[in-house]
Amino acid sequence: MAEPGNTAVTWAERMELLKDSAQQRVLNAPMPVAAMEQLLADGKADALGRFEGSPVRYLDRWWRADEPGWVALDEAASTQLDLHAERYRAAAAAIAPEAAPAEVNPVLTEVPVVRPEAGAV
Repeated sequence: MAEPGNTAVTWAERMELLKDSAQQRVLNAPMPVAAMEQLLADGKADALGRFEGSPVRYLDRWWRADEPGWVALDEAASTQLDLHAERYRAAAAAIAPEAAPAEVNPVLTEVPVVRPEAGAV
């Protein structure tokens, strides 16, 4: 339903514009470190990895740590980082140890003690 007196804009469209406007304000200002830590703790933001300086994905953008706080990357840089993040996650998954079997045979997993031979240096 359109606003009275304005048939061009519906309430839903106006709310979407307000949402976009608020999101742009958030994206254009540095975010305090404590705020990003809380978003990560709450599961509302996702870090690329578990390493210092890891970029974080929030509000459909990647953010990087900077002196004043966390800064959102622009759309083009976020798109590029999406591609690199996909490759990074695939590589990390490929080298991650697989889950251990439910039952492990202790005889097969026992590592023999290696002792140097007498007289070996």
